[in-house]
Amino acid sequence: MDPQPFNIDTEAGAETYLVDLLKKPKNRSMTEIARHCALRVRNPKIKAFFLTEGAKMLAEMKA
Repeated sequence: MDPQPFNIDTEAGAETYLVDLLKKPKNRSMTEIARHCALRVRNPKIKAFFLTEGAKMLAEMKA
């Protein structure tokens, strides 16, 4: 568990978090992206961005 949990509330924050998240091979799945989204993002607009951007980044990594 994280010592100090935090929430993501901006698109820039979501993008930065995704870049760091996807550096670890164990996090390179939509299941993990969705899990982190549920834990960290409260705003529905930012949730949609997080999931969409995460899917794009994942697709680019696999291409």
